[in-house]
Amino acid sequence: MSDNRRAKRSWLLPTGLLALVVVLVVIALSRGPVTLDPDTPEGTVQEYLQAIRDQRWEDAVAVIHPDWLGSCEATDLEQFADPDFTATLGTENGFGAVVEQNFTAEVRGSGEEPLPEPTETVEVTISHTSGAGLGSSWDEYVAFGLIEDDDFWWLGNDPWPYFIWNCREG
Repeated sequence: MSDNRRAKRSWLLPTGLLALVVVLVVIALSRGPVTLDPDTPEGTVQEYLQAIRDQRWEDAVAVIHPDWLGSCEATDLEQFADPDFTATLGTENGFGAVVEQNFTAEVRGSGEEPLPEPTETVEVTISHTSGAGLGSSWDEYVAFGLIEDDDFWWLGNDPWPYFIWNCREG
């Protein structure tokens, strides 16, 4: 085989690999966001975060367990929410490290009954961006506790952006 033929063939492999990478990137970028099943813990968290992002405060508080929500209202959430974020959901083993949030405070419901305890955890990376410049973006790792009640997954405890502590009757 002549050197001329070898030179012509030597560019085929790198060119083919480059074309494959370009095709895979185009496919990955053209996919839309995944909508999770709302009857799952992850779907409930996605629904909550999407409602905050869209500033649908009533829809956001509608997935918080009524015993945990107490006297709080959608306007209380609106006060603390910043809808300019992106979120990446993961399961308990979806991240390199498990995020643990231990809330040991005695929180009581109406009539001093203990509030239902979350039984499932969905971890989320929430990315914030505020303007340009150094230090204008940061990530926050949040663990959402969920309670299954009446065949529905509810957010339990004080879900991000942590507003229930401010409006609960004490």
